[in-house]
Amino acid sequence: MKRLLCLCLCRGLGTLMVSLAALVPQAQAQLETQLKAEQDLVLAVFAYREPALMIERYQPLADYLDAQLPEARITLQLMGLDEIDNAIANRQIDLLMTNPSHYLMVRSQNALTGALATLIRLEHGQEVSALGGVVITRADRDDISSLRDLKKRRVAIPGKRFLGGYQTQAYELKQLGLSPTQDLALLEVGNHDEVVNAVLEGRADAGFVRTGLLERRSREDKLDITQLKVLNPQQLAGFPFVVSTRLYPEWPLIALPQVERATVQRIATALFALTPDHPVAQAGEIAGFAPPMDYLPVDNLARSLRLPPFDQSTSITWGDIWEQHRLDLLALLVVLLVVGMLLVLLMRRNRKLQRQREQMRLAASVFSHAHEGIMITSPEALIIEVNPAFSEITGYSREEAIGQPTSLLRSGRHDATFYAKLWNVLLDSGYWEGEIWDRHRSGRLYPQRLTISAVRDESGKVSHFVALIADITALKAHQQELEHLAHYDALTGLPTRPLLADRIRQAMAAARRHQQYMALVFIDLDGFKAVNDTHGHDMGDRLLIELGRRMQAELRETDTLARLGGDEFVAVLVELASEEASLPVLERLLHRVAAPVEIDGQRLEVSASMGVAFYPAGEELDADQLMRQADQAMYRAKRGGKNRYERFEPARDGIPAPLHRQAS
Repeated sequence: MKRLLCLCLCRGLGTLMVSLAALVPQAQAQLETQLKAEQDLVLAVFAYREPALMIERYQPLADYLDAQLPEARITLQLMGLDEIDNAIANRQIDLLMTNPSHYLMVRSQNALTGALATLIRLEHGQEVSALGGVVITRADRDDISSLRDLKKRRVAIPGKRFLGGYQTQAYELKQLGLSPTQDLALLEVGNHDEVVNAVLEGRADAGFVRTGLLERRSREDKLDITQLKVLNPQQLAGFPFVVSTRLYPEWPLIALPQVERATVQRIATALFALTPDHPVAQAGEIAGFAPPMDYLPVDNLARSLRLPPFDQSTSITWGDIWEQHRLDLLALLVVLLVVGMLLVLLMRRNRKLQRQREQMRLAASVFSHAHEGIMITSPEALIIEVNPAFSEITGYSREEAIGQPTSLLRSGRHDATFYAKLWNVLLDSGYWEGEIWDRHRSGRLYPQRLTISAVRDESGKVSHFVALIADITALKAHQQELEHLAHYDALTGLPTRPLLADRIRQAMAAARRHQQYMALVFIDLDGFKAVNDTHGHDMGDRLLIELGRRMQAELRETDTLARLGGDEFVAVLVELASEEASLPVLERLLHRVAAPVEIDGQRLEVSASMGVAFYPAGEELDADQLMRQADQAMYRAKRGGKNRYERFEPARDGIPAPLHRQAS
């Protein structure tokens, strides 16, 4: 028997070991797949036109975002709306650009808080942040001249889920009393370009396309626009396209929930930094991205047309019930009123007593369990009662606080005038609220949010005061942290662009006031990209930190060194007696940057190309113009062989280059 038991145990252990051995490769493969997914982000774009045109327009944007996110790789995928829905369900895409009506459905199904940004298109130098629909027919169709003439006609559309290609026109038809699905013979052809072809070839009497398509195809030499006629044309000031409908916000760019918050913030920063003169913007014919616009008009359109996610059957309302059963409800109401009156007469006294007891228990529970400290005082400001949260905030127990004056908590940071004003407001209005510093029992000072209310008796005389106390130490610390993050670079600790702009303006004002010079030095590292490519971004970040420390050490306390981003820095040299007084500092900066840096046994070497602009320099400039001059001079230093500095010279440099540019 024992032998049989041992044999069974051995077989069982053997089977378990084989199962574990089979599971290990599977677990390892799943882990590798997860790690790879964390490194790759897929940008899906709704393909409303031919794939080749879409790739030409949006591939530069994907490459731009890829360059701005060193920790991830951005890939572009063009998809139809159904493909996008399936990909979202299978977590195969991370970023999405689609039409606003499709965005509403994606938002409702994926618990999105909102869009990251709204696309701004560029048309002949004009920024366009709205879209609409265009209704077209052939120019020789004299029998079709208005939207009402579309009744019983064949109308080509790219698809019913296209905002500018169907839904905006359908909404206008509905306002005229026409049903787009019943009064029109709809012909779905797949994309906007095919709609135009169907109208020109006579396969459809009319067609729906989005704004901008006709003008774009005309520029592409694919369309003679005089062959078409636009129905219901609208005269909208400042809108460069022909349009037949009202306007709606342009496409949103969305981050799906699985994208990390830090990555979302960097993507948003990169989108908002895109300017119309950027090569990426010019390639895509866009002016950049704006903060998310109000998509409520699209929401209202979808509700009116009963489009997803508002396509569910309408629930029965109380109004419907009233219309169908009015007499029955009136009879029932009379019966209920009679019964209710009897019940009220019988239960009124008991309910009143029960309500009073419940209110007392509730008040006692709130007093004991409130997270805010509660202090009740007499009219003479003597403490009568406190709750447990008061003791946690102030350090004084209930026994120590009761009977003591409220001055027990004073920190000494506020003078007598402050407290006099507090009491005047409290006695005049019966209420005071504000921030105040108090002293903890341990002696520590802390900020708090204090609300004091005066409680009066039946004669109107103050019977006591009730104070609510909230310790806001953590909130103050968080505010200071946010202010620091807004003005200082997270990697190097140096000032960022907003603080730099303020320092430049102060330096220019001081130079004018004291009749001195200031120098603005634009610094771009030579060979930094090779360090990143060879040794990785972590090593590149550590190199930036060290070079920032070196350059800061060569400046005076009154000077400023800031990081614009990537490998670009700006130094502001002040209180210069002459322009030549800056030369020793420039030489030291070149020398310190070019000196080798050893990190983890790796010897890294880069140099700097610097452009210098002085103020004043014979013409009145603002901070942005001075920055452009220094940037232009830096370009000449790079062209001249790098590891050098050049002064801005109007005769040689001409018009300054744009301030924002891609890192070399």
